[in-house]
Amino acid sequence: MKMNRKIIAAGLMALVSAMSGFAAGSKDASGGANWPTGPVQMVVPAKAGGGTDIVGRIIAGELQKTQGKGFVIVNQASGGGSVAADMVRTAKEDGLTILFFHTSLLVNYHTGLYEQNPVTEFSLLSLMRVGGSYALAVGINSPYKTVADLVAAAKAKPGQVTLGVQLKSSTHFMAGLLMKDSGAQFKAVEAGSDADKLVTLQGGNIDAALINTPGCLQYAQAGKLRILATIAGTPNRDSAAPDIPSCAELGYKSTVFGLDFLVLGPKNISPEVVKKINAAFETVCKDPKVTEQLAKARFPIEFIPFDQSLAAFKEGDEKVGQTAKLLGIGK
Repeated sequence: MKMNRKIIAAGLMALVSAMSGFAAGSKDASGGANWPTGPVQMVVPAKAGGGTDIVGRIIAGELQKTQGKGFVIVNQASGGGSVAADMVRTAKEDGLTILFFHTSLLVNYHTGLYEQNPVTEFSLLSLMRVGGSYALAVGINSPYKTVADLVAAAKAKPGQVTLGVQLKSSTHFMAGLLMKDSGAQFKAVEAGSDADKLVTLQGGNIDAALINTPGCLQYAQAGKLRILATIAGTPNRDSAAPDIPSCAELGYKSTVFGLDFLVLGPKNISPEVVKKINAAFETVCKDPKVTEQLAKARFPIEFIPFDQSLAAFKEGDEKVGQTAKLLGIGK
């Protein structure tokens, strides 16, 4: 029996309409209001147990609860963050592979350790300002009791007073800004991770070091080393170490250099997905339970509103570029 042509045409139109609706729904599900549509890989360019990893895991754990999907931390420390960054940069643009890192990615770019410009080759999904600081520390038996003592020694013996940093990293930049403001010429030496610096400093193999304050405080409180001052993203004292002056407070005004945590995705993620991811991070980062956990970990963060985050990102990039040139290590 032949089917009526009108019936066939109507059926085809209904099928096309249904398929169009399915496609639109699928597109929305791949980003839009239904993000995330599956487990999210949060790539962290650090070893498990470090500060960045700890913060990432706290946030990922809460995101898993609020979003109802798995958030898996992928630790990839190779290449100082470059390998992890490219894993995300070249990933599918569905918001299911994101990078959780910090300002060091900008440092890597401006010093030639990473070829891709983070500002132009990624989608900025979220930005959080870190409220912590870095400690300028010396051994407990060091003759230097103040920053002025350390600076005077470096001026008297240019290039002989050693300052432990990770070369071409944020601590190297902090050292450069201190030298710029003080006129002292320290010998910036590669001292490895914070754990390595603590061992080397206590062993008397370097004169001073820049170490993450939370990890440094317990050693200072145990009488194993002395913290002379702190350096952070603001000129104020670190609230976790209120008795320790900031370098900026002591007159070294340029030593305002902190870390911003960055959440980045592939370059062409749709605006709808970007907004949804940003909103998810905002909800979690403003949750009192999360802020309490981060405070206990001594990594307080300030969530930067989305309409301000891109300007802050570009401003940070510009300062890093200028400082790299100041140190003579810029592109």
